[in-house]
Parts: sequence; structure tokens; C-alpha cells
Amino acid sequence: MICMRVDATAGHSAVTVSRAVFGMTPAAVTTAEERVGGRLAVVDAMGDRAMSHADLAAAVGSLAAGLAREGIGPGTVVALHLPDSPEFVVALHAVTAAGATPMPVRPTTSAAELATLLAGGDASVVITWPVLLDIAKAAVRTRPVRRLFCFGDEPDVEPVAALHTGAAAPDVPVDPARDAALVACTRGDGVPARAVRLTHAEVVAGITRVADAGLVGPSDTVLSALPLADPIALNGLLNPGLRLGATVVTLAGAGRHELLRAIQDHRVTVLLAPPRLVEVLAYDRSVPRYNLRSLRAVVSAGGPLSAEAARACANRLGCPVRQAYGTAEAAGITHLNPRGVEEGTLDSVGRGLLGVAWRVVDPATGTDQPAYQPGELCLRLPMTSAAAVPVRWLTTGDQAFADEHGRVYILGRLGARRPDPPAEPDTVLAAHPAVADAVIVPVPDLEVGLAPHAFVVATRPVSREELLAYVNGHVPSYRRVVALHVVDLIPRSPSGRVRRRALLQRAGLS
Repeated sequence: MICMRVDATAGHSAVTVSRAVFGMTPAAVTTAEERVGGRLAVVDAMGDRAMSHADLAAAVGSLAAGLAREGIGPGTVVALHLPDSPEFVVALHAVTAAGATPMPVRPTTSAAELATLLAGGDASVVITWPVLLDIAKAAVRTRPVRRLFCFGDEPDVEPVAALHTGAAAPDVPVDPARDAALVACTRGDGVPARAVRLTHAEVVAGITRVADAGLVGPSDTVLSALPLADPIALNGLLNPGLRLGATVVTLAGAGRHELLRAIQDHRVTVLLAPPRLVEVLAYDRSVPRYNLRSLRAVVSAGGPLSAEAARACANRLGCPVRQAYGTAEAAGITHLNPRGVEEGTLDSVGRGLLGVAWRVVDPATGTDQPAYQPGELCLRLPMTSAAAVPVRWLTTGDQAFADEHGRVYILGRLGARRPDPPAEPDTVLAAHPAVADAVIVPVPDLEVGLAPHAFVVATRPVSREELLAYVNGHVPSYRRVVALHVVDLIPRSPSGRVRRRALLQRAGLS
């Protein structure tokens, strides 16, 4: 099956990323307040750092002028080895406004992998963070670079603060159709990351097709649980949000409780998250402790999500859960399912955004697959006629199928064994050699209302701690039980149903 949507940028003249995001030329970014006023642009979820759209534009211009003064401009690739933070956003757009090319790198990248990416992306400048400085230094010893900058005041390294000039961004001639605007790093299961060069026209197409999809509006507060260095987060939430005047909340490498607290405290309205975190939102017993009623949409990206988990998350949070799909080579999100609830297709990533052409082919023959027949998803690149790059079909390596209406369903990586569904805790316990019978029953809990407790009949002496560690070590985090009770019998009705009240009495919990 093949599907093609009209080029979303066909009616727009080719522009730079700076103009697409800030709505103006880099030299005029200091007047951004005329467009979005004093509304916050970027907020650090765990600290007190926040910038309005006007402050962000001014900081971008100031740093861009300093980079240009140091000769960091067209033809220079700058690796951004930074956590998700307001500083990352400033550095990203300052490098672009200076005419150089940013290469965002995940902060969890090892020194060896960073050195490989620096070589693959031909980066000659690195901007890093104090806690990441040792990793960056180790990487540049393997793959030397021209300059190494660091935020903060660290010894033996150039400070980023010294680059700020207070001036406006330089007026750098850029050809959007041909000049690189981003070196994106791919991220595949079991496949080494690699650098992908994208022109301004390709990146702008990625930004505008999401901005025009209605996912985010100027009154939204958005947060990505995917690293902003990921092109799906970068051009799927950060840049479209800034373009539309929304507020972006940044959260650096925190756990699920920090994520839930950030959503609550900053009243996040749109959340971009990987499937595993959507499952946490659907099932984890700690979620009801937080007020998440501000959410109006959750977008799952980075892998397939079951319709069951999407429905459970939507019912629990009272907002739709939408699936999205994208790749680094396509400059971000290519598919988004805005009508999954209405159409009953919660496990689909949708038909493809404007400008996206895709095919599902037989990986052995390259011929198009009919509806409902799985194959490899292919994307036509570039996704805009404004980019002066060769047209080609990208084989994504992802297995998918499409229905008769052109909706795409992602099955996982091609050739990879599909994971078994998560085991139920009672099934896991029943398989233990010391257990004859087991059941999971919700028990009243002061904090979360109802909490899952396990009740087992043992065949030999065994500690509750041993059984509890065993079951929770074999199920996903969101299906773990909080307590385990050993009883002499699990009372059941003649039809086999557990008599919950009688069981709780036997365990002394009535």
C-alpha cells in the first residue's frame, strides 16, 4: 500500500529554522515580545530557571553573536552534549542563528559513543554541562575537536558565559534548500547511533507539519519525556511549541515521580512520552497521588503501544492518548493519530501528516503490500519540495501494516521477535515451586484507594519476602504487588470465583 499527502510546505517560501521558529530573521529576534508578549517560553521543571519568549530570543541572539565572533559559523558542526534544560534550548538556536549546525547528543551517551558521533557528524566544537564534562573530555581525547565549551565555571575549559555579547544575532547568508540546519542522531534498538544531516528546508518541514496538525496551541504547556536531543521530541514538541508561542517545560533525566510532579506543578497540558511511561500512567499505583487533570493530550512515540494500555491511560487521566511515529531521517514526526478514540484505532499511528508519503512493502521483493499484510514501512525523502536533495525511499527497518483506510499500525522492529505480553502476577506466583495457589485482590489503601495484594497457599515453608521479591522481579513495574499474604486456603465459589470478603477475613484484613 502507498499513501501520499500534499506537501505541507508547498505554499511557503523556503525559510531558515530561526525564521520558522521565531517568526523573523535572526537579526531581529530581540523584538519577539511583539509576537508572544511576556509568556514563558522555557521553564526548568526542577529548578527556578525560566525564560519568556522575548528573553529566549535575546539570549539566542547574544550567544549567536558570540559564536560568530569566535569563527563558529557556516560549515561548523557543534555537538550539544547537554541535559534537557533552558540552556539546551538557547544553545540549540544560537548555533543555528550563527549559521553553524547543531548536533544534539543524548546526555546518557557514553564517551566512546560520543567520540564515534563526533567523528560521524564531523563536529569540531562541543558544548557540554558540568556533570557531563568528564565524559566530553574523554571523548575529545579520542576524537579531538577545535573548541570545548561548558556551562558554569569549570576549570580548564572555556565557559559558555564568555561568549555572550548582548548583541543581536549576525545576519548570515543561508540557503535553506542546501545548507545543513541539523545533524540528528538516530537511535535504534541494538543498532549503533549514527549522524544524519538535514537541511533547513527539511527541518522546517518537520516543524511545520506538526505545528499545523493542531497538536499544540499557543496556550499550551508542553513537556517531553523523550530527550530533546531525539528528533521526535525536538521537532515534534519543542520547536513547534516555540513557533506557536507555547510554554515548554524541560525535565532532565528524572524518574517517574519527578515526571508526575512536573506535570502537576507546571500544569502541563500536552505530554510526549515513550510507551513504557504511558503504561506507567495507565497502571502504576503512585499516579493517583498527583493531580494530572491539566493534561488534555498524551502522545506516545518511540515504539508500539497496545490499544489496551492507551485506553487504560486515557480512562485514568480523562484525556485522549494518541500515537505518533517518526524518524531522524524525516526530521521528526511523520504520523500522528488525532482521531484514534473516535475511529476506534488507538493502536494506530494514523494516516501520515501533510507532506508525508509512505509505503508498506514486502522486504524480500520491495513490492507494495495490500491492506492488513505486514511489511516494512518506507518513507519518501525529502518530505518537502523546497529541499535540494535527491528524492529517495527510506527503509525504516520498522514492521508495519496499513488498513483499508490508510491508517498505519507499527508492529516493532523488522525481524525482531515480538515481545510476549506481560505476565499476570498471580500466574507468576502459581508457577513458583513453593506455591499451590495464588490470587491478586485489591485491598483498601489510604494513599491510593485500592492496592494490589497477593494471597498464596504454600506447599512448604517459604518467606513472604522471598515470594514478594520473586513476583515483582518477573512483572513490569506497573503490575507489581505491594504486599503478600500466606493463607491456608483461597475461598472460591462453586463457579471458581474468589470470595474476596472471606479471603480478607482469613488474612486479617477485613
